[in-house]
Amino acid sequence: MGNILTIGKPIVEESDDAVTLRAEVSFQGRKDTCFYSVPKEYAGFADKESSNCFLVGLLYPAMRRGEDIVVEGTVSAKLLYNLNEYLIPLMALCDDRLKRITVKAGSTDASFRTGAKAVGTGFSAGIDSFVTIYEHFVRPNPEGFKLTHLFFFNVGAHGIPKKEGDLERIERQFRARYDKFRSYPDEVSLPFVPVNSDIHKFHTWGHLETATLATASAVLFLGGGLRRYYSASSGHTYRQLWKFLGDGLRPDSIENLNMMILPWLCTESLDIIDDGNFLDRSHKTALIAGYPLAAKHLNVCYGHDTLDTNCSVCPKCARTLLTLELLGKLDDFSAVFDIPKYRREVRTRFIAETIVNAGRDLFATHEMDLARERGIDLRREVGALDIFRARMLNGRLHSFIRNNPLLRRIAKGFFRR
Repeated sequence: MGNILTIGKPIVEESDDAVTLRAEVSFQGRKDTCFYSVPKEYAGFADKESSNCFLVGLLYPAMRRGEDIVVEGTVSAKLLYNLNEYLIPLMALCDDRLKRITVKAGSTDASFRTGAKAVGTGFSAGIDSFVTIYEHFVRPNPEGFKLTHLFFFNVGAHGIPKKEGDLERIERQFRARYDKFRSYPDEVSLPFVPVNSDIHKFHTWGHLETATLATASAVLFLGGGLRRYYSASSGHTYRQLWKFLGDGLRPDSIENLNMMILPWLCTESLDIIDDGNFLDRSHKTALIAGYPLAAKHLNVCYGHDTLDTNCSVCPKCARTLLTLELLGKLDDFSAVFDIPKYRREVRTRFIAETIVNAGRDLFATHEMDLARERGIDLRREVGALDIFRARMLNGRLHSFIRNNPLLRRIAKGFFRR
């Protein structure tokens, strides 16, 4: 018998302020525990009867190490079948680092939960989440499809623990971000539910490798009250992703495969939907550029530990600001971006990098496509030296210079001019 990862039966722990589901995890001769937790006022969302969340949350590490999974508790019959028959073979086929494994469960449940009626999505104040909210809350939706709740998960996006004390630090950041982001849900009167977990301590390879499964595991934990969950797509259309993958390029995030993965993670009573996949990031930005509350609350920054404001110069900020500029909406977002700083420090350089990277980077391609649609020639905004610098930064010569201290000092002066 090969290596086995065993998930013990879940234990329900209740305190004055939270309901927690915890399970013992055994693998490679080690024993550990894993938990998911939700505030007491949302206790009805916690799926206390199944081990679905633990199974999906631990699927990637098991496949990466080639360990079959034995679940001692109960799992959805539909989920178990789909994992063994479809998702595990698919993931192993798409990524040769993953091994094809088998999942077994102590028992299965094929019942439909009539009490699960809520419709939710995650909210991080970014473009993708605002588009999902705009489509399924701001715009009219039939009953059963209109958003009723927003969620905020601690499953890896706030950091992956690498040393003692990291879990506590990551949880503090998770709660600080939740407090910052809750102003929008409060303004539109949508419940904003935090879900805490330590599943990411098992995801040592990084969140980009595991994000889809980690997020879905938290969604499955909410299966006691959640009927439908819209997972905001990664900002690329189906067509763009199919071409990207067809050219043999490996996606930089598992979320780029959501269209193939999420259908196999649904249960008898919970649908997880890849939402917004008909729009790329630039056209998503166009969709919400006229939404006043997005202009008031949008937060896209890479370097926003405090979250007081967007830095306006990191790649995500620059990309968003260039898109807004192409749309003629840049100044409308001055409440959340430092527009003069963007124009002064990164605009020219980022436009040059966008031109150079178009065709091999999907987001750069989005920008160039939008510019052409708007009748704007971005090449007129930069000079030959700007293009040369951008090509240098994206070529092998740049790597060589970085590894040579003398050349690195010379290059710093050149690129800062």
